Amino acid sequence: MGGHALTLGLTGGYCAGKSSAAAALREAGWTVIDVDSLGHAALERSAAEVARLLGPGSLKADGGPDRRAIGAMVFADPALLELYEAIVHPAMNALVEEAVRLAGDRACVDAAILYRLPIAAACDTIIEVRAPLVLRLFRGRARDGLGWRAMLGRIRSQRPLRAAGEAWKGKTVVAWNALGEDGFKRRVVRLAGRAYRSSGA
Repeated sequence: MGGHALTLGLTGGYCAGKSSAAAALREAGWTVIDVDSLGHAALERSAAEVARLLGPGSLKADGGPDRRAIGAMVFADPALLELYEAIVHPAMNALVEEAVRLAGDRACVDAAILYRLPIAAACDTIIEVRAPLVLRLFRGRARDGLGWRAMLGRIRSQRPLRAAGEAWKGKTVVAWNALGEDGFKRRVVRLAGRAYRSSGA
């Protein structure tokens, strides 16, 4: 087909199950665009400008960006984070738009920060993955080995994203991830299929 018939958004908070949802959609034939990976590519392209902002401590010995060091710097300083995003996000947004153009008739934009990205406006439907807090904490402990305070801090830091999501409430459907993974994946695929069919594709 020439161009895509439907752009699906996929988002969700820390350890809600977004990665499982993305895997299910990929298995079902959707072209899943991993915005996190494109963000890494955009950072590589912007490494020199980021180093001018953050200093040589933002670079690894080989001259490439040190994402762990950069994260520690910018997430501790909201003003610095804003300056950093002003450098990296335009390049990332351009890569996302290009990937959607090339994705075929079933494009899925997978992004934790989807509600803050321009591509959210182009999404016909957005699936937001949610899960009970207790389950998210146990999943985070198993996956990342973090303490409760660190995990709660990550979850709190994502609250502004939920607020930003109010702007797209009319196109958002919620996929609850509270029981078994197989049932959750089937629900996500059903929601995506329903959106695809209702688009007239």
